[in-house]
Formats: sequence, structure tokens, C-alpha cells
Amino acid sequence: MSDDPAALVLYTVYGSPRDYPGEFVVRRSVVAGGAVKIDPELFARAPTLDAVRALLPPHLYPLPRQPGDDPVIVEVWL
Repeated sequence: MSDDPAALVLYTVYGSPRDYPGEFVVRRSVVAGGAVKIDPELFARAPTLDAVRALLPPHLYPLPRQPGDDPVIVEVWL
């Protein structure tokens, strides 16, 4: 998505979003040059939180959801 070495790649885990009810999905986004680009392709989906976490790239750090986040956001990994 970005060739910028300073880009920050985020993996957002969603629980039961409208387009995949009852599942956990991961969407990738890139922050570069002051802009956020969400990858239009779904990164991963699985029936459980543990299963979708196992599909994330290694060596990421999880951040818990924040009070202002959309309720379907479970966590963000960077």
C-alpha cells in the first residue's frame, strides 16, 4: 500500500462488523504523509478472536480499543 519507509501500518480487529456479522475481521491501514489509507482488501477473517489474532503478522504490539472508537473495534495492532 505504501513504499514510504516512515509509514505506520495498523491492523484493526473488528468484532461482528456489519459486512461480516458473527465473525472477527482485520483491516489494514497505512498512515503516511499525514493521510490514512485503508486497504480495500480484507486482511483476515475468522470465527474467533484468537483465530484472527493468529493470522496477524508476527512482532506486532496490541493497543486496546479507546473510549471514542466505534463499538465494533476490538483492538488495533502496530
